[in-house]
Amino acid sequence: MAIKIAIANQKGGVGKTTTAINLADALSHFQYKVLFIDLDPQHNSTSTYGAEIDGVNTIVDVLKKDCTAKEAVQTTPLGDIIAGDGLLAIEENTFNAKKAREGLLKKQIAELDDEYDFIIMDTPPNLGIYMINALTAADGCIIPIKAEQYAVDGLSLLIDTVNEVIEVLNEDLKIYGVLMTSYDSRNSLDVGIREVLPEVGAQKGFKTFDTQIRISQDVKKAQAIRNTYDDEGNVIVANRSLFENFKNSNAAIDYVKFTKELLEVING
Repeated sequence: MAIKIAIANQKGGVGKTTTAINLADALSHFQYKVLFIDLDPQHNSTSTYGAEIDGVNTIVDVLKKDCTAKEAVQTTPLGDIIAGDGLLAIEENTFNAKKAREGLLKKQIAELDDEYDFIIMDTPPNLGIYMINALTAADGCIIPIKAEQYAVDGLSLLIDTVNEVIEVLNEDLKIYGVLMTSYDSRNSLDVGIREVLPEVGAQKGFKTFDTQIRISQDVKKAQAIRNTYDDEGNVIVANRSLFENFKNSNAAIDYVKFTKELLEVING
């Protein structure tokens, strides 16, 4: 049975997609079979994976039941993915009008339970239908935040939303924890927020991961690498992960440490 994890935050720029990609990649390096699902209309994860959008089945087709989840899976150098699609933004009202709209994704990906060890879901930076679908389908969620007061203030709204999903839609959903990203120990604000987060968590009912993801330009460098093709369409330079390009970088070390800590949380 695949463990399904939603990476969620209604605030943009907090390292949500970066965390989703590097968690999936770290799990793959630990020899787990991983599927990535891109639910963000911006589909940055899909671009990083080098997956196709045009002329293939994407997450839009899955949610519309125009194809099965298996028929939408693409295998790329970075791993298996159900691609995101800009059409998600156009189709949002259509999905909102459907009955049982919150469970569209859960029902469609059920057939993949025996195919993977983990399914990682990247969500849009809002509390809309796609994030709710991911939370409804998930066993647990991870909330990345940056060391900003607004990010901490916004946690209450997100935690309240997660708790509503638990109460109404998915009683088995767990908050695996809040993860600090772009952390700089030389910055007093970063340190101060790291120290206060466990107190906020004690009040709101969430764990803060002991691991922080240190700020690193190597993350951006790794994400900038794209598939390069020859004239016949063969890949001559493939997307390579942070762990293959910059395995000694702070971010790579921290994401491995975080993944190990997450596995301990999941395994109890």
